[in-house]
Amino acid sequence: MMIKYLPSTVAAILLAACHVHAEAPAADAALKRRVDAAIAKVHRRELRPDKDTPWVIMHAVIAYEKDLEVTDAATGKRVNAIEFLLNHAQDEGKPMYRMQGGVPRLRTRDITPGFKESFIVQDHVDQFLMAYADAGVALDTSGVADTGEKFTVGTLLDAAKREFEADQELGWTLVSVTTYLPIDATWTTAKGDEMSAADIVALAVKRDARRETEGGPHHLYGIAYALQRYTAAHPDAALEGPWKAAHDYLDRHVAMVRQFQNDDGTFSVAMFRGKRQADSPKLMVWATGHTLEWLCRTLTPEQLREPWVVRAVDRLATTLNDTPTDTLSMGGLYHAAHALRLYHEAVYGAALSN
Repeated sequence: MMIKYLPSTVAAILLAACHVHAEAPAADAALKRRVDAAIAKVHRRELRPDKDTPWVIMHAVIAYEKDLEVTDAATGKRVNAIEFLLNHAQDEGKPMYRMQGGVPRLRTRDITPGFKESFIVQDHVDQFLMAYADAGVALDTSGVADTGEKFTVGTLLDAAKREFEADQELGWTLVSVTTYLPIDATWTTAKGDEMSAADIVALAVKRDARRETEGGPHHLYGIAYALQRYTAAHPDAALEGPWKAAHDYLDRHVAMVRQFQNDDGTFSVAMFRGKRQADSPKLMVWATGHTLEWLCRTLTPEQLREPWVVRAVDRLATTLNDTPTDTLSMGGLYHAAHALRLYHEAVYGAALSN
């Protein structure tokens, strides 16, 4: 199968122009209702910093972008979630962003000395920056560090470019740089290496996705996102070099998803290591949501309507509707909601969220 890549917003416009959404078959309309209901249900889950870590709130931002609020436990006041993360979030009783050497930093698992806990602040390099980028947060959006110094999202981007290392996780950084920089832009790292999005893609496609975070979905999401950006900037250009390699890399992994898809339509909890059924709604939502998320950045709207994808969407939406949200893993929950919103945007038009 040869995959064709289109930015989801462009695809939605083309679909609208062709009146694809106008008269959905009854079964498709029923699925849309289930998808709408699941998106809205997860969106209604109240975010409170007395029970939800910055890591959880960041994942909710990935799913709902700028349309999300956090409730202050003490005052009951509601504040936009992105505003909250940049200006109000606390880590160990102090502002989450720590100014170090003139750079606002987040404690990052296995990178910050002595910090090995997951699901607290940042588990991966550029993870919060990716959430801001994917949500369309402007570079001049400001935040406040523990010293009281102000910074912008642009400050975070500059640090990500300067501190880039070839052996770091790549998916998060790919989303960030291809959102905020022209696709063909170059920059120089602190070590004097000249880099570009194409250079990062070239590194990414050489990796075994099975060895990446969560078994590969975030790695693939970053590659697919970057390729979308490239094709949007160069719509008439033939894919060459790392961009052709990215297309082929994604194509191979789509084929493996289909090969290992479970008989009930869900995606394998073993990702690219074989077919394996989830033994709980928690694992099913985690695996199928993470997989659908990168597929929605990879496949065209027409491909997303193919029966094998529709079966997975149906199972995911149904399970989310039937399962209490707080019994699911928060990362799995919000990546699944993000996947359904991307699916909704590509297939039906703009996603509902409340």
